[in-house]
Amino acid sequence: MSERQHLVIQGKTYELTWVDHIDGGLGEKNHDMLRIVFERGRPAERTIATVLHEALHLISDELVLSLDEDTINRLESGLYCFLSESGVDLLPLIREPGA
Repeated sequence: MSERQHLVIQGKTYELTWVDHIDGGLGEKNHDMLRIVFERGRPAERTIATVLHEALHLISDELVLSLDEDTINRLESGLYCFLSESGVDLLPLIREPGA
């Protein structure tokens, strides 16, 4: 399956960049460059959770919510569990549609 290349968050299109290694985490966002970088080779579930995590950071920034890292972590976990346990297919967050 091919890795997704773009996501739209709060009306802004973010380029997704996939790299072999990220120091200190599995993903990072750059609001100014409209880019999210992810570490490839991780299990799909972990990568999906990382997408949610970085999206929550970007939403917090865009809406000036000033959510701290602990709150983002809790929201990521709760949102991932809710969506996956409700039968929502989350793979399109990390895979190109139709791939």
